[in-house]
Amino acid sequence: MVESEQLYRLLWWRRLDSLEVKPVRGTNDFVPPDEAALRGLEQRLRAFFELYGYQGVATPIIEPLDLFLRKSGEDLLGRVYAFTHWNRRLCLRPELTASVIRAYVNHLQDRPLPVRLHYAGPSFRYEKPQRGRYRQFTETGVECIGAPGPLADAEMLHLACGALRSLGIADFRLVVGHLGVVLQFLAGLGIDERGQGLILAHMEDLARGRTSPDAIVDRLNALLGLTPSADSGDFERALPALLQQFGPDEAVRIASELLQRAHLSLEGGTRSAEEIVQRLLVKAARPESTRAVRQAVDFIVHLRELAGPPQVALGAFRALVREHDLDPRPLEEVAATLELFEAYGSAPDDLVVDLTLGRGLRYYSGLVFEIYDDGPEGPLQLCGGGRYDELARALGARRDTPACGFSFGVERLRLALAQRGLLASESARPHVLVAPVEAADQKTAIQIGERLRAAGLRVELDLRARGPRGNLRHASRTGVPIVVIVGERERESETVLVRDMAAHEERLVPVDHLESAVVAALRASRGVA
Repeated sequence: MVESEQLYRLLWWRRLDSLEVKPVRGTNDFVPPDEAALRGLEQRLRAFFELYGYQGVATPIIEPLDLFLRKSGEDLLGRVYAFTHWNRRLCLRPELTASVIRAYVNHLQDRPLPVRLHYAGPSFRYEKPQRGRYRQFTETGVECIGAPGPLADAEMLHLACGALRSLGIADFRLVVGHLGVVLQFLAGLGIDERGQGLILAHMEDLARGRTSPDAIVDRLNALLGLTPSADSGDFERALPALLQQFGPDEAVRIASELLQRAHLSLEGGTRSAEEIVQRLLVKAARPESTRAVRQAVDFIVHLRELAGPPQVALGAFRALVREHDLDPRPLEEVAATLELFEAYGSAPDDLVVDLTLGRGLRYYSGLVFEIYDDGPEGPLQLCGGGRYDELARALGARRDTPACGFSFGVERLRLALAQRGLLASESARPHVLVAPVEAADQKTAIQIGERLRAAGLRVELDLRARGPRGNLRHASRTGVPIVVIVGERERESETVLVRDMAAHEERLVPVDHLESAVVAALRASRGVA
């Protein structure tokens, strides 16, 4: 019996050794040349941002979970990779804006405003993988900290659209919204901050028709604890009148006394009689809250119906704001931002104003926007961002600090560029292969390689002793345009043999003239990236 168990374990471990280890679902390996394409995209975007005065910042991948509990919203928190280590609640960052603002609060509050920052790095969210959506993805973006108003918002719109155009993407759809109108309406209904956050988190599903209004109302009522219980008795149904007549404190006292005089015992539970009556009063107020949720949903559906080009939608939104006696300033901010944005000359033809754009993050407080690539396989969101004037203070800033920003999903950009055939030029292949003929030639080959690298060329050194013919075959297979061969004859004459793979030509070149000769050959063969 013991021997059979040992044999089973041995076979099991051998089986494990033979199993291929796959990446975690929703993550990707990017091998050459795909990794160079992604890295090149990051570099090109960040170089574009630097034209406007933005400087690089890097933050840790692991952050305190509390950083995202404060303002990110319940929809995002349900997708966070969180864990506890030595009694500390940590997470893999689900997005970079909160991390960058934390870094500002920790290190940059004394800098002159605005502080302009750009960044790139991985983020992590647990969600269903699909086209362009992964559990680990790369964000590249900017944050403009300390700049209020439409002028800064217009700069965000231009940076996002201008960066796309700099990559060669000119056909995209820009959707601009503002959370001010919806937040005003929800506050007027008496919906608290948590309720507002939940409604905003579900707003886009509702507005885009992905879920019916009735289903959204039921879901929100359940999340807010507003679903009426089936066993509500006559006493609970009578409580609203009691509450309205005497107020909550007096209603608790009277209801508790009535229960005692009626010899209805509330003993034996974990709550006092006062706590039980207070809970009943809260439940008695639920019908009013349920009506507020329904009104909020109907208002959002109506807002969505009015979305459209700015010249049409803004007029319709102004009429709706007047109808509900809401503050028109959010609409004036959108109009002023779009007017300034036009001065940059980067506005797309397909521009929509939609006040049901929520972005799914609770810290947004003003203008928000998203950019889509409407390809044959359906819309692909490339970019998103907006204004978040309350986030810095919520994360410990000494004073109120307005801020706005956005980020691109780099993997999605890669998909959009690949569909347009714009990724072919991205490559980090070597320019030169240096090939020693014999072991005695290796030191000279090393020195030749260093000379060429000092001239800014990418150089691969043969480490496998392939010999001249083998190295020429290797260069042909891997696309290296120039081969430099170092042998005994070359060492003695202080020359090297330079082979142009595209022209099928080779010549002896003095070592002192090697760099200029290789650069000229590369230009002739268009080998320089």
